[in-house]
Amino acid sequence: MISYDMIIDAQNSLVEMWGEDGKKVIEKCHASIPYNDVFKAFVHKECVACGGNWGAMLLSGINRLYPDVYDAIPDDMGWNPFFAICQTLILLGVDTSE
Repeated sequence: MISYDMIIDAQNSLVEMWGEDGKKVIEKCHASIPYNDVFKAFVHKECVACGGNWGAMLLSGINRLYPDVYDAIPDDMGWNPFFAICQTLILLGVDTSE
């Protein structure tokens, strides 16, 4: 289950990593209909395998379901893009707690 603390941590992390771009991603996430399912379902139902590139695979699912959020994600995602993508998934209602 996605907790309040997970949401706050995700928001703070995205702003810390992406600055103003992080704020834009957060706004787009909050304007979206939540996924409301677990990470495993998101990966299996929505994502396209990208030759072992987990970041690209998760981004494919975000792009498929949430193109506005995908477009707000900066091209330069910093030193830990996988973590930032997972934080974005939390804000989209993908339960990554399992």
